This record gives sequence, structure tokens and C-alpha cells, in this order.
Amino acid sequence: MDEETLTAYHESGHAVIAYALGGTVQGMQLGGEADDWLPARFGDCRIQWGRVDPNLDWQRKREILTILAGPVVEMVYRGERIHPALYGPWKHDWEQAWQTATPMWADEQRRMGALENIMVELNRQVQLEQIWAAIAALADELVAHEMLEEEHVEDVLGFWFR
Repeated sequence: MDEETLTAYHESGHAVIAYALGGTVQGMQLGGEADDWLPARFGDCRIQWGRVDPNLDWQRKREILTILAGPVVEMVYRGERIHPALYGPWKHDWEQAWQTATPMWADEQRRMGALENIMVELNRQVQLEQIWAAIAALADELVAHEMLEEEHVEDVLGFWFR
């Protein structure tokens, strides 16, 4: 398995789940742009949620699902179970999900259980035929082009979510 393909599946996981939950994928790329406020990364997926949902818990849950979808999809693709908190390339995803979940589950033990339950459900969802086909199609496009603009992502995902 080459890193580029793994990264494409990871980023496509973020994108497909965000899209399915009503987000707009503004763009994706392999190789992240260098900046001072984010860790070095292999890929990037920019999502716009539009107006913040008045139900803040639902808004947070959509974000958590989207954040954890990258590592979960990569686990499925690899055929390995790895906890995102313990695997370097996914630590930023885990920390972001952890922070987003804090207002919902102040108790750390409950938060850990909730996030792990979300990953179990995501694992089941991403393996559904239509979802996995959308992820694979988007990952193929990302590997082929290295960068996808919003319209290209919309064309690919629109086909699977009509």
C-alpha cells in the first residue's frame, strides 16, 4: 500500500461523510500546505458547514463524525484496527475530535466511550456498498489529480448521492 493511496482514502473518508451530513467539500489535496498553525500533514480536505446548526450538539456530532471518518476509512482500507489516539498520523484527527466532543461529554471516560462508539458506527456505515463506492471513486480522482476543487468533488459525490 502506498502512502498516496492511503492518504487519498483517508481524505475521501472525511469528504464523503461530511457531504452525506450536509457539508460542502470546498476542496481536497494530497500533501498539505505548510502553515504555522496546523501540524504537517499528508493531505487536506476543506469542509464548509454553512450556517451553524442551532442544535450545537448535532453540529458537533457532524464534525466529530467527519473528523473520525478519515482514520476509520483508512483502517478499513488497510484491514487493520488502530486507535487514532495511538497512531501518529491520526493524532491530530483524534485530538480535534476529542476537543470537539468535550462540551458534550465532560467526563473523559464517557467521552472516550462515546468517540469509540462513533468509530464503531462509522466503520459499519463506510462499508455500506454505496458509501464505500463513493469513497473509492473520490480517492481514485484524488490520486489521479492530486487536487480537487469543489465542483469536481460535487460531480463525483453527486453521482453516488442522487
